[in-house]
Amino acid sequence: MTATLAVLGAGSILPRAGYGCSGYALRPRPGARVTLLDCGPGSIRALAGVGIGLEEVERVVLSHFHLDHCLDLFALAFARHSPRLAAAPTLELIGPRGLAARVRDVPGVLGPWAAHTRTSVHEVEPGEELERDGLRWRSTANGHTPEALSWRVDSALDGLAFVYTGDTGPDPRVAELARGADTLLAECSFPEEEAVPNHLTPLGAAALARAAGVGRLILTHFYPSLDPEEARAEAALGFDGVIELARDGALFPLGKAPRT
Repeated sequence: MTATLAVLGAGSILPRAGYGCSGYALRPRPGARVTLLDCGPGSIRALAGVGIGLEEVERVVLSHFHLDHCLDLFALAFARHSPRLAAAPTLELIGPRGLAARVRDVPGVLGPWAAHTRTSVHEVEPGEELERDGLRWRSTANGHTPEALSWRVDSALDGLAFVYTGDTGPDPRVAELARGADTLLAECSFPEEEAVPNHLTPLGAAALARAAGVGRLILTHFYPSLDPEEARAEAALGFDGVIELARDGALFPLGKAPRT
């Protein structure tokens, strides 16, 4: 296995030790630069704890615009104004409709240090495919918000087939996107007794993994009312594959051994 996923935040906007706001860093191969999947508050600070330098971040891919998933996009802009990062390469921002307007307008509220420079912005439509550095990125709408996307990343070279739900309810479009993936990183927000329509519970995440036929389910985005170990035990009632738990600072290998 060559790709790795570092967890920058596995919780929610509500304070909880070890579970910050949503953020993940995907390194497709050793020595390659990094793509951030969402970057909620605290994601930029958390990079150091998983051994990633700001100059290694080449791309940010957003699922939606709730602040617990995107606010550090502007902390990243502030950090990249540092003279030490003057030679850092162009940063690519990818996300749903509305991304370009936010990148343009937010500095008018937060000030010029929140303005992105040396940056390209790409808004995607659900279902659009992108090729980046040997990786194929695909998305689907999931109904969490009007613009919200779930993402899939594939690489034919090393068998990477990874899906990140972002925030979602039990939407069949996400199951179709995740069909046959080796790893599904699924939000698992609330216990069954607190279920809400646009988030997943442990049984909901298990049903999604089972419907998609994935090999491994990683649960994340835990609100304080949900104990992660209890979530794993409950998810195991509905999914008989490997179930792992995200926590801030965790590192997960992805994909398969490279071909020789």
